[in-house]
Amino acid sequence: MSSQSDESQKLAQRYSQMTDGELQEISADRVDLTESGRSALLAEMQRRGLSESPEIPNGYDQVEFRDLVTARRFRGLSEALIAKGSLDSAGIEGFLADDNMGRIFVPTFTGGVRLQVRSEDLDAVNEILNEPAPESLESADDEPTEQ
Repeated sequence: MSSQSDESQKLAQRYSQMTDGELQEISADRVDLTESGRSALLAEMQRRGLSESPEIPNGYDQVEFRDLVTARRFRGLSEALIAKGSLDSAGIEGFLADDNMGRIFVPTFTGGVRLQVRSEDLDAVNEILNEPAPESLESADDEPTEQ
Protein backbone atom coordinates (compact mmCIF):
# COMPACT_ATOMS: atom_id res chain seq x y z
CA MET A 1 0.00 0.00 0.00
CA SER A 2 2.89 2.39 0.74
CA SER A 3 4.36 1.81 -2.72
CA GLN A 4 1.07 3.00 -4.23
CA SER A 5 1.16 6.05 -1.96
CA ASP A 6 4.79 6.73 -2.96
CA GLU A 7 3.85 6.47 -6.62
CA SER A 8 0.96 8.90 -6.14
CA GLN A 9 3.23 11.40 -4.37
CA LYS A 10 5.91 11.17 -7.06
CA LEU A 11 3.34 11.64 -9.81
CA ALA A 12 1.69 14.55 -8.00
CA GLN A 13 5.10 16.23 -7.71
CA ARG A 14 5.88 15.57 -11.37
CA TYR A 15 2.49 16.83 -12.59
CA SER A 16 2.81 19.98 -10.48
CA GLN A 17 5.94 20.92 -12.46
CA MET A 18 4.31 20.51 -15.87
CA THR A 19 2.65 23.20 -17.96
CA ASP A 20 -1.12 23.29 -18.45
CA GLY A 21 -0.67 22.15 -22.06
CA GLU A 22 1.43 19.16 -21.03
CA LEU A 23 -1.19 18.12 -18.47
CA GLN A 24 -3.98 18.35 -21.04
CA GLU A 25 -1.94 16.34 -23.51
CA ILE A 26 -1.43 13.60 -20.91
CA SER A 27 -5.12 13.81 -20.02
CA ALA A 28 -6.03 12.97 -23.61
CA ASP A 29 -4.16 9.66 -23.16
CA ARG A 30 -5.14 9.02 -19.56
CA VAL A 31 -6.67 5.63 -20.40
CA ASP A 32 -3.06 4.40 -20.55
CA LEU A 33 -2.26 5.62 -17.01
CA THR A 34 -2.41 3.60 -13.83
CA GLU A 35 -5.17 4.36 -11.35
CA SER A 36 -2.66 6.31 -9.23
CA GLY A 37 -1.54 8.23 -12.30
CA ARG A 38 -5.11 9.15 -13.28
CA SER A 39 -5.95 10.25 -9.75
CA ALA A 40 -2.83 12.42 -9.42
CA LEU A 41 -3.36 13.94 -12.87
CA LEU A 42 -7.02 14.76 -12.27
CA ALA A 43 -6.23 16.22 -8.84
CA GLU A 44 -3.58 18.54 -10.34
CA MET A 45 -5.92 19.56 -13.17
CA GLN A 46 -8.70 20.34 -10.71
CA ARG A 47 -6.28 22.34 -8.56
CA ARG A 48 -5.45 24.47 -11.63
CA GLY A 49 -9.06 24.70 -12.78
CA LEU A 50 -8.35 22.88 -16.04
CA SER A 51 -11.04 20.89 -17.78
CA GLU A 52 -10.43 17.26 -18.56
CA SER A 53 -9.94 16.20 -22.14
CA PRO A 54 -12.60 13.75 -23.34
CA GLU A 55 -11.58 10.14 -22.98
CA ILE A 56 -10.90 9.37 -26.64
CA PRO A 57 -8.12 6.95 -27.61
CA ASN A 58 -5.34 8.22 -29.89
CA GLY A 59 -6.10 8.04 -33.59
CA TYR A 60 -9.87 8.43 -33.16
CA ASP A 61 -12.01 11.47 -33.79
CA GLN A 62 -14.57 12.66 -31.30
CA VAL A 63 -18.01 11.17 -31.82
CA GLU A 64 -20.74 13.59 -32.77
CA PHE A 65 -24.25 12.55 -31.83
CA ARG A 66 -27.11 13.84 -33.95
CA ASP A 67 -30.84 13.81 -33.56
CA LEU A 68 -31.80 11.81 -36.65
CA VAL A 69 -35.27 10.84 -37.79
CA THR A 70 -36.27 8.26 -40.36
CA ALA A 71 -37.53 10.06 -43.45
CA ARG A 72 -38.30 6.94 -45.50
CA ARG A 73 -38.00 3.16 -45.55
CA PHE A 74 -37.06 1.35 -48.73
CA ARG A 75 -37.42 -2.28 -49.68
CA GLY A 76 -34.16 -2.34 -51.59
CA LEU A 77 -30.76 -0.78 -51.28
CA SER A 78 -30.81 0.64 -54.82
CA GLU A 79 -33.94 2.71 -54.11
CA ALA A 80 -32.40 3.99 -50.88
CA LEU A 81 -29.17 4.94 -52.64
CA ILE A 82 -31.07 6.89 -55.31
CA ALA A 83 -33.00 8.81 -52.65
CA LYS A 84 -29.82 9.51 -50.69
CA GLY A 85 -28.18 10.72 -53.91
CA SER A 86 -31.06 13.15 -54.46
CA LEU A 87 -30.51 14.56 -50.99
CA ASP A 88 -26.75 14.73 -51.45
CA SER A 89 -27.17 16.70 -54.68
CA ALA A 90 -29.44 19.14 -52.82
CA GLY A 91 -26.81 19.58 -50.10
CA ILE A 92 -28.78 17.72 -47.43
CA GLU A 93 -26.94 15.16 -45.36
CA GLY A 94 -28.61 11.78 -45.15
CA PHE A 95 -27.59 8.43 -43.69
CA LEU A 96 -28.64 4.91 -44.57
CA ALA A 97 -29.45 2.65 -41.64
CA ASP A 98 -29.82 -1.12 -41.83
CA ASP A 99 -28.33 -1.12 -45.35
CA ASN A 100 -26.02 -4.00 -44.48
CA MET A 101 -28.97 -6.00 -43.17
CA GLY A 102 -30.71 -5.38 -46.50
CA ARG A 103 -27.70 -6.81 -48.31
CA ILE A 104 -27.56 -9.94 -46.19
CA PHE A 105 -31.24 -10.73 -45.58
CA VAL A 106 -34.43 -10.22 -47.50
CA PRO A 107 -35.23 -6.55 -46.75
CA THR A 108 -38.86 -7.29 -45.90
CA PHE A 109 -37.68 -9.39 -42.95
CA THR A 110 -35.56 -6.57 -41.57
CA GLY A 111 -37.97 -3.68 -42.09
CA GLY A 112 -36.09 -2.35 -45.09
CA VAL A 113 -33.35 0.21 -45.44
CA ARG A 114 -33.99 3.43 -43.54
CA LEU A 115 -32.99 6.87 -44.82
CA GLN A 116 -32.29 9.09 -41.83
CA VAL A 117 -31.89 12.87 -41.78
CA ARG A 118 -31.66 15.67 -39.24
CA SER A 119 -35.11 16.53 -37.90
CA GLU A 120 -34.78 20.15 -39.01
CA ASP A 121 -34.24 18.98 -42.63
CA LEU A 122 -37.32 16.73 -42.72
CA ASP A 123 -39.64 19.16 -44.54
CA ALA A 124 -37.07 19.83 -47.28
CA VAL A 125 -36.34 16.10 -47.55
CA ASN A 126 -40.02 15.27 -47.99
CA GLU A 127 -40.33 17.95 -50.67
CA ILE A 128 -37.36 16.53 -52.59
CA LEU A 129 -38.38 12.88 -52.25
CA ASN A 130 -42.01 13.61 -53.18
CA GLU A 131 -41.03 15.18 -56.50
CA PRO A 132 -42.21 13.02 -59.42
CA ALA A 133 -39.52 11.17 -61.32
CA PRO A 134 -38.74 12.65 -64.73
CA GLU A 135 -40.36 10.85 -67.65
CA SER A 136 -37.18 11.05 -69.66
CA LEU A 137 -33.54 11.12 -68.73
CA GLU A 138 -32.71 13.47 -71.60
CA SER A 139 -31.70 16.98 -70.65
CA ALA A 140 -32.69 20.20 -72.39
CA ASP A 141 -29.23 20.21 -74.02
CA ASP A 142 -29.96 16.86 -75.70
CA GLU A 143 -33.00 18.11 -77.61
CA PRO A 144 -32.48 18.73 -81.32
CA THR A 145 -32.34 22.37 -82.32
CA GLU A 146 -33.83 23.82 -85.48
CA GLN A 147 -31.47 25.53 -87.87
